[in-house]
Amino acid sequence: MSEDPRATGQMPFLEHLAEFRSVMIHSASACAIGAIAGWWLAPRVLEDLIARTVKQAVLLSPVEAFNERVKLALLIGLMLVMPYVLYRVWRFVVPGLLKRERSLILPMAMASVVLFAIGVWAAYGYVVPLVVEVLGQFATPSMKADIRLGTLLGFFYNIALACGLVFQLPLVTMLLTALGVVTPGFLMRQWRYALVLVFLVTALITPGDVVTAQVVMGVPMTLLYFASVGLSWLVARRRTRDETVEGGEHA
Repeated sequence: MSEDPRATGQMPFLEHLAEFRSVMIHSASACAIGAIAGWWLAPRVLEDLIARTVKQAVLLSPVEAFNERVKLALLIGLMLVMPYVLYRVWRFVVPGLLKRERSLILPMAMASVVLFAIGVWAAYGYVVPLVVEVLGQFATPSMKADIRLGTLLGFFYNIALACGLVFQLPLVTMLLTALGVVTPGFLMRQWRYALVLVFLVTALITPGDVVTAQVVMGVPMTLLYFASVGLSWLVARRRTRDETVEGGEHA
């Protein structure tokens, strides 16, 4: 069986360029198909999000509903096709990677996508409705809330992005442990500083000065930190076992 010319560096530049063009065309086509699916799903997501939060949203311009549906359709479509886009990019770059890099990058990329999706789902189903409900309790009987659709969706996008990034914490911790940068013992000894850092980070990534959102996100982040310590212990244990096996083979 002939060796892949991309792995040996023998593929001409123009063939590399043609293959890259193919990856871009396939990825763009997938995003277009995803956007079509997102256009169909967007009204259902909008209705459900509004029902979970403000019950009724206000439109301040004739084109606001259309613009917000387009943006939401694009975001939904991107999330739907992201695994395929990553797969196409992976197929393009994998021949030039070392064996160890191949075994690490793809699982990490897929795990990152899954964790980000879980974070977005947590924002959709838990964080945003809870924050809106808590903040609504500060209104007095003489106040009437007319929440603009664009404002509600902007708030949701910010919280969803923050949650998606927060849920990368276990993956980052496992990677740092695998590289030998941190150890489970170090992470446990620094838990007090970690809790302070958790709430500082949530203060930075949550929109505005919403203290409630920081508290609501800070608690799951704290749990994620201690879960990350457990995962770090598993990675460290496997790393130690692998080093022992390699040392025995070289002895």
